[in-house]
Amino acid sequence: MKTILYKVGRIKLILIITLTALIMAVGLNFLFQSFQEVNFSYTSLIRSALIPIIIAPVISWYLVGLFLQVIELEQTMKQWAMFDQLTGLLNRRAFLHRAEQEYKRAKRHKEEFAILVLDLDHFKMINDQYGHKAGDLILKDFGKLVMSNIRQSEICGRIGGEEFGFILPKTSLEQGCLFAEKLLDAIQNRMVSFENKNIQYTASIGITISYPENDFKINNLLHNADQALYQAKSAGRNCFQVAQPTTEFSQSAPCN
Repeated sequence: MKTILYKVGRIKLILIITLTALIMAVGLNFLFQSFQEVNFSYTSLIRSALIPIIIAPVISWYLVGLFLQVIELEQTMKQWAMFDQLTGLLNRRAFLHRAEQEYKRAKRHKEEFAILVLDLDHFKMINDQYGHKAGDLILKDFGKLVMSNIRQSEICGRIGGEEFGFILPKTSLEQGCLFAEKLLDAIQNRMVSFENKNIQYTASIGITISYPENDFKINNLLHNADQALYQAKSAGRNCFQVAQPTTEFSQSAPCN
């Protein structure tokens, strides 16, 4: 029904329902007169035609409208279940689900992919200085920035308060580092206006790569990227660091 409604449209569907009701009413009236073996009455036939023409559009308009409301509510509930309402990005649960799907796909096709963990710098300080409304504006602004800078195949979600995860399919270490550089440049050029004040913000990023020959799960890879993020914080923030895909964190960051 949902597919038919989208393809046909509300008005066309109501016309189809009315026409169907008209044909059925006239047909039943004609059969009734035939079976009863009474004199054929055009008045009865016209009456049976007028009733669906008057009633069917009114009832179907209400019922189709009600069905549209149910569809919209269903879509809203799905969005609430998958997306973070503040940034518009995937929530933690949806991000981890998509990340697991990409992990399985990459393993199946023997492809590498990049995992990035990003944290907005000094976010608590911003909240303390300007208030939580300013912090929310920054999160919204960052969400818009991300959605305008990632491809459809790339996955991004809010996995913590001001922490975000990225999955970049078919992405090498060098490409992941270039992505991080461009993203950091774009972030530090942003300006958020709040109560006649302009607020700039930066971010730090940790990167790791999932190689086909390694068998580290998504949680392990995110942990490695998170450890690299801590190193970026320690290095002065507004930068990225790279963790090699091993059980031990590597402090070397060849791309930075």
